[in-house]
Amino acid sequence: MLLNNTEIEFDGDLAKIVSYITFDGHLAEDLKCFYLCSKDKEMLFDFEKLILKKFKVSGRFEKRIGIGESYKYRVFNREICKFLEKAGAPRGNKTAKIFSIPAWIKTDKEFSRIYIKTAFDCEGSVWIEKAPKIRFGIWKQINIIQDGMKFIDEIKMMLNEFDITTTATWLTKPNLRKKGEITRGLYFNIRQQSLNKFSDEIGFSNRFKKGRLSLSSRLGYPQNGIV
Repeated sequence: MLLNNTEIEFDGDLAKIVSYITFDGHLAEDLKCFYLCSKDKEMLFDFEKLILKKFKVSGRFEKRIGIGESYKYRVFNREICKFLEKAGAPRGNKTAKIFSIPAWIKTDKEFSRIYIKTAFDCEGSVWIEKAPKIRFGIWKQINIIQDGMKFIDEIKMMLNEFDITTTATWLTKPNLRKKGEITRGLYFNIRQQSLNKFSDEIGFSNRFKKGRLSLSSRLGYPQNGIV
């Protein structure tokens, strides 16, 4: 696909950027800007490097005002925004939007691996009870819960391509947000027998989650906690 008369390759870097925006990021409804928001500065630096490598542009870091310390890396560039939407990144309020994983990612195993790994870095948790658990979840407005289920099923089918099995998806109780939106969380776990497979085939880039999973394997399940 062309961007400013330059051919942009659909590759692993683009798959990672699309995944970042789909989960912890945001593509503005008016397509003026996009950003990644996170408490993990390493993730933001990775996003910065990806954008610079892929599009030869730089953005800016912003401190987010709210509960706890977090930051945004934001890029203002309408042409790149339009390109990212065509590549499959959803724009606007993702809890209210119907979207799916781009076919060019789902049909390529390596692109799928990168997309899923980034998704779990953003929305996955390593939960320690009597044994380690890996959990994944997103939120959707209640009027499009079934479409959210279809999106979750796409993630689970992609995991299945790596012989990673998952639990049934469950819904949280309805949650009333500040803008009056009523949403529910859609969650599933990686099955215990697939934890090693997940670690080998997908894993985490996030060093805290990666370390927690690794520690669980080496020390026989440490103290309770979540990352």
